[in-house]
Amino acid sequence: MVMVMVQFELSKKLVIPKPALSARNLLSAGSEIADSPRLRWWKHFTWRHPEWWIFGLSLLAWLTIVVRFDATGVGLSLAHQHHHGSASLLWLTETRGWMLMIVAMMLPLVATSARNAAAMSLWSRRHRAIAGFVLGYLSIWLIIGVIISLLISSLRLHGWLDPRIAITASLCLVVLWEFTSIKKRALLACHGTMPIAPTGWRANLDCVRYGWMIGGSCLISCWALMVMCSLSGHNLAIMLLATIVGITERYPILRIKRIAFG
Repeated sequence: MVMVMVQFELSKKLVIPKPALSARNLLSAGSEIADSPRLRWWKHFTWRHPEWWIFGLSLLAWLTIVVRFDATGVGLSLAHQHHHGSASLLWLTETRGWMLMIVAMMLPLVATSARNAAAMSLWSRRHRAIAGFVLGYLSIWLIIGVIISLLISSLRLHGWLDPRIAITASLCLVVLWEFTSIKKRALLACHGTMPIAPTGWRANLDCVRYGWMIGGSCLISCWALMVMCSLSGHNLAIMLLATIVGITERYPILRIKRIAFG
C-alpha cells in the first residue's frame, strides 16, 4: 500500500513532455493563417490587380513632393532658383521634379494599360510585363522632360521667366489644346492595345514597346498640362488640379460612380 502511494506521488511530479509538432500540424497551422479573411482578400485582390504596385510608386512620389514642397507655397524648382546659380544644378533639379511629377500624376492613369500588359502575358511573367511597360512608358517622358527642363532652367537662370505670366499663358494653352482634334485622337489612343509575345526576349521587348506606345499617346494628350505644372515650379495645388483634369478625361465621371457605388 505504501509503495502504491509513493508511486502515485512520484507520477504527479513527473512532467510528461508534449509531443513535438509534426509536419502535418505545421502545415495545418500555416493553412489556417493563410485562410484568414484579410489575407484571402489581399491575395484575391493582387491576383485580380497585379498592377497594384504602380499606385504604390505614385503614392511614394506624391509623398516625396509633399515633404520637399517649399513651405512658402513655392515649388521646388523655384526654391532652388533663389539659392543656387549653377545651370547644371537647376537643370537636374527641374528634371528630377519633372519625373517625380510624371510618376505621381501619370502612372495611375495608365494602370489599366499596365494591367492589359499583364493579362496578355503568362501568369509567371505578369509583374515582369508591368515593369517593362512602366520602363517604356517613363522612357519617352524622360526624353521629353530632359529637353523641357533644359529650356525652363535656362529661362529661369537668366531671369527671363516670370512665373505669373508663364502660368497664365500655359493655362490658356491648356484650354485651347483641350478642344483640338489631335488631343481627342491622342486621348482615345491612350486606351490602345498591342499583341505581346508569350515568352523570351520578344515578350520583354513587346512590353517596353507597349509602354512606349501608350506613353507617346499620353504625351500628345497631356503635354500642355505637364508644361503648365513645370512652369509653376511644380506647385502642389496646380499639380493636384491637373491630376483631377487627367482623371476626369481618362475615366469619365459616370464610370467612376459605377466603380465606387457598384
